[in-house]
This record gives sequence, structure tokens and C-alpha cells, in this order.
Amino acid sequence: MKRILLLVIAFSISVSVYALKPEREYAVTPSDYGMDYNSIKIRTSDGMMIQIWMFNATAKQSRKLIILSDDGEGNMADLIELASNFLSLGYNVVTYDYRGYGHSDDFKINNNFFIYSQFQKDLEGVIDYMKRHYPSLKTTHLYGVGIGGGLSLGIGANRPEVSKIIADSPYITFEKTEKKYMEVYGQKVMMPLGFDKTWLEPLFALEEKASGLTGIFLISGEEDELFTPDDMKSLYKLRKSITKMYVVPDAKRSTTFISDKGNYFKEVKNFLGV
Repeated sequence: MKRILLLVIAFSISVSVYALKPEREYAVTPSDYGMDYNSIKIRTSDGMMIQIWMFNATAKQSRKLIILSDDGEGNMADLIELASNFLSLGYNVVTYDYRGYGHSDDFKINNNFFIYSQFQKDLEGVIDYMKRHYPSLKTTHLYGVGIGGGLSLGIGANRPEVSKIIADSPYITFEKTEKKYMEVYGQKVMMPLGFDKTWLEPLFALEEKASGLTGIFLISGEEDELFTPDDMKSLYKLRKSITKMYVVPDAKRSTTFISDKGNYFKEVKNFLGV
């Protein structure tokens, strides 16, 4: 009986759902694919050095930029294929590592946290850097998945440079996410304290800000239990006139892109009008 109990405990630990899973080493880099890119370190408003990769558009005269934000698991190497797809649509593309990820500055990450409010400074640092050093890029769009989707919606709603946002499986509010983690996984997840809701939580950002946005594209997996299609509808209703939704059939949060890559980017392309 004692052996069975120990096995059950061991199993429960092995399937524990961590919110943040940073990786320091890149499994691959753009160089492995022969991609045209620059590796750059930028400084955030609070003095952190953040690693970015800037992929140059095939059409050198392109004035379009899209910034990709990851889901908090791994690092920006996971975004290379997505970057390639946006390059094919004529964009200059920037990926970046949150603090504590990849080759960005050290930052202690507690795996039980869903997100850190400091990640806001990381994305804003990228936007500020591109605005300052590449003024010829006149169109700025954001793409994010998971926590990156929520950050893109919250920050993009507040930044006049940003006109369109693509958010794949974004969180809605921290309170709702905390409850859903407990319901779905039976696990307590930690949330930031002392932050501005209208910058970090999409529901409040889209309610009170977002006047400068011209398009929002919400993507959700049909089988996602954490950030469901119904959750996306609650965001859709806030800005109906500029918002589109795409529910990926038979997909969960981790498979929205890989379940049907061709159709995924067909939907993205239609939204962007390119």
C-alpha cells in the first residue's frame, strides 16, 4: 500500500503543470536555416538587456514590422518557423527573449508563476528600440501566443504605434486564469501584484483603451480547456467592429499552429489583407 501511495505521489509530481518553463540554450538558431537576421541586445526602461533577433524582409523596401511574443515555455527559438511565415508575407520580423530566457539578462523565474509583470517592460523595450532605430518602418503589428498573446493585446491596446494584433490563445484576466488553472489542473498558479490592469489584462485593456487599433485577430483551439473559444468571444464582443476570430478544429492551446499550418496562415493572411 505504501509503495502504491509513493507511485501516485511521484506520478502527480511528474504531471504537474508549470506555468513558466524558461530555457537558456537555443535548440536551433536562424543561422542553422541560413536566414537573414541580426542578433541584437537592447536595454529596457529598467536596465535589463534583452536579446532580440531581427529578420530582414525579403523585399528590402518593406516598411512593415511584426513583433512576435512567445508563450513562456522554452525561448524565442520556438518562433523561428512562425517568423519565416511572416517573412513570406512581406514583414520585417522581430523575436525576443523575456528576461530570464534565452540569452537575455538573468532574472529568477519561479515556475509556479503564470507571468511576470516585468515582461511588459521587455515587449515595450522592443517596441521602443524599433521605433528609435528603424524609423522607416511605418507599420507595427504584434503577434503573440499564450502569455505572449495576452501581453500583445494589453500593451498593443496602449501603444499608438501598433495598429493590428494577432493573439493566439491569450489569457483574459489573471483572476479568471487563476481559477481555470485550479479547475482544469487542480494547481495553484501565482499571479503578479501591483500592476496596471489596463496594460496587462486584455479584458480591461480592450474595454478602456484600444482606440488606435484597426484590427484584432483572436485564435483559439476548439479543445482548449484553459483559454476556450467562449473566452475569446468575451474579448470579441468588446471590439466587434475590428475583431475576427478563428477557432482551430480539434486543437488544444499547444497545437493551434501545428495542427494545420497551411490553413492557420491562410487565416492570418486574410486578416492582414496581404
